[in-house]
Amino acid sequence: MSISKRKLSILIAAKNAAGTIERAVRSALAEDACQILLIDDHCEDATVGIARSIGGDRLRVIQVGEPGGIPVARQMGLEAVESEYAAWLDADDEWIAGRATRMVHALDQGADVVMESIDLHDGATGLFRKRMEIPTFLMGGSSNVRLFERNYLPGDSQVGFRVSLYRGLGGYDPELYGVESFDMLLRAVASGARFRYFDDAGYRMYAYPGSVSRNIIRQRAMVARALKKHPYEAVRGLYEKGGFSPRVTGWGLCLMAMFREEWAEAARFLEEACPVDMDPDEVLEPDGPYPVPEGWRYGFTRGTLHLLMDAPFEAVGQLESVIRWRLSADVLNNLGVAYRETGAERMAMSCFEQAWEVFPGYLDASVNMEQANAARITIHPLRMQASRSDYRPESPS
Repeated sequence: MSISKRKLSILIAAKNAAGTIERAVRSALAEDACQILLIDDHCEDATVGIARSIGGDRLRVIQVGEPGGIPVARQMGLEAVESEYAAWLDADDEWIAGRATRMVHALDQGADVVMESIDLHDGATGLFRKRMEIPTFLMGGSSNVRLFERNYLPGDSQVGFRVSLYRGLGGYDPELYGVESFDMLLRAVASGARFRYFDDAGYRMYAYPGSVSRNIIRQRAMVARALKKHPYEAVRGLYEKGGFSPRVTGWGLCLMAMFREEWAEAARFLEEACPVDMDPDEVLEPDGPYPVPEGWRYGFTRGTLHLLMDAPFEAVGQLESVIRWRLSADVLNNLGVAYRETGAERMAMSCFEQAWEVFPGYLDASVNMEQANAARITIHPLRMQASRSDYRPESPS
């Protein structure tokens, strides 16, 4: 199936990307019905010249005015695009031919945002690492609300979208460096936008240790700012409208509050998720984001909250109690922090070492082992989906 000219534009924001821009532009040229829009974010190398020489009259260049980083560049592209639909391609990534046709068809059928699986490659060698798939629990009609719990997507900027929707949402927030696309998706969910997912991979992502998303501390702070735009009760209404149970809703709000670093609110929502009469051995959502016994989820979260609220002795008791269900790296790390804060340094180091053995390269445990006074707490349970890890910044996997 062919698509009409100028139906979808491929947008590339670039800053000093001379080493990868040829690959990106050549991959976009395979979509012969799409215009390519290069947003020059004050490049000081040969990026623009290389792109022009390859793209010819298919490629249009616009320049960012005042420097402002990627969110400002994205907003310039959103304002300049002339097509009905658009999709971003990072300057160091690659488009897979046929993607535009699939996206346009879904958008023509009424979707507002289209997402796909992503093939992850090592940036240095180009070797394929794995396919990062969209979790099945997001596929339901109202399941997009679960993005308020965590960004479960393989990528948030690599989506196709209706240009009028993104403009109507107010555009990219210049204050949200690194999570500006996730912020747009949250606002789209809140607005009732229609999402469409595909198992097919239409995008190759090349992972580098120094990428924006690897700055975990900054990323978490930016996510908190994005989430604070949405009142808890408004998000609760989205869960209720989607037909989710009060307990699932409680978990969603608890995880949202943890990102917002509002510990008292998180504790309140945790009690909604885990009432006193719950069965601790129950797996509340076998096909959900955390298919583990509720006793484990409650103990990990309650113990972590004790740590965050300066109650390490209570944290020790709570975290030790969850080991009977599941001994995992995140529990071991946080238990180690609790031991350290109670003065049990030898037990703390043992926990950090075990955590690193369970999850080699685990950042929080690594920092805690290397720095005698460190207290790196893993605030959310480690991901259980096949995706990139928040906690292993030196590895593309």
